[in-house]
Amino acid sequence: VFVFKLLQKISYNKIIVYAFSIICLGALFFINIPSLIPKSGNYENELEYYVVTNKLAYFGSKTYVNFGGNDINDQGSFYEGGAIRNFDPAFSFLRKEKNSDILSPFLTKDSIKPDFVFVVIEGLGRAFSGPNTAFGSYTPFLDSLSMSSLYWENFTSTSGRTFAILPSLLGSLPFYENGFNDVAKMPDHFSLFNVLKKNAYHTAYYYGGEAAFDNMQTFLKKNNTNTIIGSEQFEKSYTRLPPKANGFSWGFGDIELYDKSINMIKASPSPAVHLLLTVSTHSPFLIANQAMYEKQAAEKINSLNLTQELKETHLGYIKQYSTILYADGALRRFFTEYAKLPKFRNTIFIITGDHQLPEIPIGTRLARFHVPLMIYSPLLKRAASFKGICSQFDITPSILNYMGNNFKLPLPKLTHWMGSGLDTSRDFRSVKKIPLMRNKNELLDFISDSFFYSEGELFKIGFNMGIEKVNDDKKTQEIASQFQSFKQRNASAIDKPSLYPDSLKIYK
Repeated sequence: VFVFKLLQKISYNKIIVYAFSIICLGALFFINIPSLIPKSGNYENELEYYVVTNKLAYFGSKTYVNFGGNDINDQGSFYEGGAIRNFDPAFSFLRKEKNSDILSPFLTKDSIKPDFVFVVIEGLGRAFSGPNTAFGSYTPFLDSLSMSSLYWENFTSTSGRTFAILPSLLGSLPFYENGFNDVAKMPDHFSLFNVLKKNAYHTAYYYGGEAAFDNMQTFLKKNNTNTIIGSEQFEKSYTRLPPKANGFSWGFGDIELYDKSINMIKASPSPAVHLLLTVSTHSPFLIANQAMYEKQAAEKINSLNLTQELKETHLGYIKQYSTILYADGALRRFFTEYAKLPKFRNTIFIITGDHQLPEIPIGTRLARFHVPLMIYSPLLKRAASFKGICSQFDITPSILNYMGNNFKLPLPKLTHWMGSGLDTSRDFRSVKKIPLMRNKNELLDFISDSFFYSEGELFKIGFNMGIEKVNDDKKTQEIASQFQSFKQRNASAIDKPSLYPDSLKIYK
């Protein structure tokens, strides 16, 4: 900037000034821009890292990577089992469908197609829910329900924010540049909603906030969803969440969302698939009867075997913890009411978080994505806990294969799934390739088997998704190449009208 201002003050010929400017800009492409960015591992947390990072260099680095800088030869796909088979080069992710039905051994077969109910809890992370949490679990109902469920201890979201939850969970879809929902013209794609709807299922979505948030309504309409409920559709009899000082409120709390959805589910046809997305555990963390939940949270924190300093630290997040306790209690109420419905005995519930709550200190970069997954149903023959790493990309392939095997649903023979099905290993293992988008336009993290690649650094994944730095240049380059392979496919799919050929358009 100083150089350009100086040139303006000196009466050089304009052509010389322009030529010098072009040379300066061109030189940027020969500078190792990523080397200007400090390593995030040298800082205590993400906030400190971003404050220290030179903003211009950071922007340049992201632009450099996203537009093909430091190109790495494609040495193999990010998919498990080696290179992807391109059935048609026009469709980057198209591949032969794999039978990933892991549910049949655990569920009693019925002649009636089951209902599916997804409950996605805003910010529900494994840092404060489930076994082996560092600072205790704040979800007693969920913990008890997990004992009667199929439970995945080492499960990941696909992003660090809500924007990717519907495309990943329902469609096992790629991110594109800023998340699948942000693409200018959404391409034709498969999803749990449109495939089941083609097979006579009613599809419904319920959200405590505005339905259009993060373009979720656009995604749902693209999938011809039968019922879309956002805060705009709540009657005046429902009470909104307490507002901030400026009057802003996200919408309706979990209790109101569950009550509204129960009333609609009672009257909805079967078979059906319902998805509920909560909002109470979102900033600004304001709920009804907050003082009562804050008292419970304080009692929980003070009962933990922590130093006084750590207790004081966690008491600083009392609002966040109070909303988690509220959300857990609201979920208990939801199940109590749902169990009264005749549909209950033939319903399969899938419960997860959209991402780990970032407003509570996160131990590692991978912890940002560590969320619980449980599948509960009266149809379950037995409960089980699994340690194999898998992600939200894997849910839809497993459910559709279960439906195809047990109810003869016609399924696409070729799919674009990012996932390959849930892992039911009882021992810890990691055999998947999982790209992770931390924030919109931040495709920085990648799981490759038992390794976690993040911003040029490599880590080994261990117990409870802990990570340990690995200093192995050859392995780092190998996994960087896999990640680059995904980025290339992801970029090549942008602006394409469809993720599959015309022969499969029956699912449009």
